[in-house]
Amino acid sequence: MIRVGVIGVGSMGKNHVRVYSELKGVELVGVADKDEKTGREVADKFDVGFFSNYNDLLKKVDAVSIVVPTKFHHRIAKDVLSAGIDVLVEKPITSTLKEADELIRIADEGKRILQVGQIERFNPALMQARDYIKPKEVIQIEAHRIGPSGARITDAGVVLDLMIHDLDIILSILGDDVREISAFGKRISGDHEDFAEAMLKFGSGALASITASRNTQKRERTLKITQKDSYIVVDFMNKVLEIHKQAKSEYVTQDSKSKLVYSDVVERPYISQDETLKLELQSFVDCVKSRKPPIVDGRAGKKALEVAMSILEKINA
Repeated sequence: MIRVGVIGVGSMGKNHVRVYSELKGVELVGVADKDEKTGREVADKFDVGFFSNYNDLLKKVDAVSIVVPTKFHHRIAKDVLSAGIDVLVEKPITSTLKEADELIRIADEGKRILQVGQIERFNPALMQARDYIKPKEVIQIEAHRIGPSGARITDAGVVLDLMIHDLDIILSILGDDVREISAFGKRISGDHEDFAEAMLKFGSGALASITASRNTQKRERTLKITQKDSYIVVDFMNKVLEIHKQAKSEYVTQDSKSKLVYSDVVERPYISQDETLKLELQSFVDCVKSRKPPIVDGRAGKKALEVAMSILEKINA
């Protein structure tokens, strides 16, 4: 039985608590939050302990999720890893690359699991799409992560809040050999960019076009991949996958002229509708049990952060 806890029970943290309470082979020990009222409400709802000081929770668990604002990730994750506890820290891994390096070093030295909460890596549609993706044949990837404004994130713009999901996925497909970056952004309200577009060119020659917005009156979370023999569409919101291919037909004659007719063949594989967060946390727990490296480790989290920060530099230049 793996004993787990959650540090930070805001909107996303509450979901971590709920999912852990449902996983087999997991004992949800308690939650920690600086907001005692909210923390106790969540603890009472799931009949677990409440800890105003997360260090007290660490004495009772094998692993924790850290679901707090990014500026606190480094300090809390450092304390948790140094205490010999395995960690899943929500994305982005930290506020700076130096902080990320320190967490990676501490995890390596202590042989601790350090997983970064890039949840879309566990989306069933993307996981199934990997059976069809041929990284060496990818020509272009187009990602859209757009929707209307909301109050959930106030301490970061769309690059670190939304775009970083697609950066992580694209880097996992094409590798981290990013040769060129161009980017533009627009601040509509608040202190951070609400709309951003970035173009990445990789050493392989593949291109990636990424759009993120929280001021668009339509919600869309899609990844479209053009490769030599197919066009792949991943719909993260609806967990749908399409693989488009051109099929040749026989020559047809019309008005004494012959031409070769092509048709678009679309394959739609069955996609599990399992909750993505549940798959992510189950994978984390499995890593804690088996000691195998996580799918999204600290180094992957740092790579996504590094590219995201380069994009922000271009936007703010």
